[in-house]
Amino acid sequence: MDIIFEAKKVSYNEALGGDIVQISFDQDDHDDILENPYKYLLISINYEFPPFEPSFEWYDGTEYDGGDEIKNYSFQPDHLMMQLENDLVFDISFKIEKPLFEKIDQFFKKVFKRLNT
Repeated sequence: MDIIFEAKKVSYNEALGGDIVQISFDQDDHDDILENPYKYLLISINYEFPPFEPSFEWYDGTEYDGGDEIKNYSFQPDHLMMQLENDLVFDISFKIEKPLFEKIDQFFKKVFKRLNT
């Protein structure tokens, strides 16, 4: 299955001095996701307690799900392709400023360094 959408909101957030990082790609930019669900991908990692593996959560337009590990990805200034071990593919286009792209790109390179991009 593929989850395909254009993200109108992309965010990168840190908490506890960078111990927790969350990156989200949201199909909509409204805060009322419970009243008006929209597709999203949330990637988070907690460096406070091992293992330091990212977790994934998403909504595909019908169901919420999460988990699994990343198999491969490609991150470009306007596009993310990500395949999980269960063969679920995210195909997300977006428009973001260069500083945000660079932050997310550095995160991906650090966290997914074992993968070929």
